[in-house]
Amino acid sequence: VCYLGTYLYTEKLCETGEVYTFDLRTRRCLSRHYDEGAVKGTSMACSQDGSVYACGSSSGVVNIYDSKAAAGGESRPSPLKTLMNITTPLDTLRFNHDGQIMGMASSRGKDCLRLVHVPSRTVFANWPTAKTPLHNVSTIDFSPKSRFCAIGNAKGKVLLYRLDHYA
Repeated sequence: VCYLGTYLYTEKLCETGEVYTFDLRTRRCLSRHYDEGAVKGTSMACSQDGSVYACGSSSGVVNIYDSKAAAGGESRPSPLKTLMNITTPLDTLRFNHDGQIMGMASSRGKDCLRLVHVPSRTVFANWPTAKTPLHNVSTIDFSPKSRFCAIGNAKGKVLLYRLDHYA
């Protein structure tokens, strides 16, 4: 579920992968579309500026959509980008404060975390590395100004990384 001002985006977590957009002022469903290629929806996140949202599926695929196209009533909006960098079900999707970075993670595989540069729609290839001790990632979040990225894992530890670009 994503809340953006007066709009609420929700993904019906079922075999169909349907995404609904609600106008909270009128309490009406504005649009409904299917998450392209979704086997089963498992996670969803919206950028804070409301420009994009992402849907993760049980196959590890993440689709990034333009919020305006989806709210405009397109029955089958095409994703801006489809990411296939994780092969296990996605538990966590999170955008940083300015929507420049999106974290995606799965707890079902060791070290299954990727960071995406949203404007260029590319996955950061230089981090995490094979030596980064992530283990099974259960959650990810960013500090208010994105100076830090916190990663929680199944061992009960929270790893804190400084993002030099925002420091």
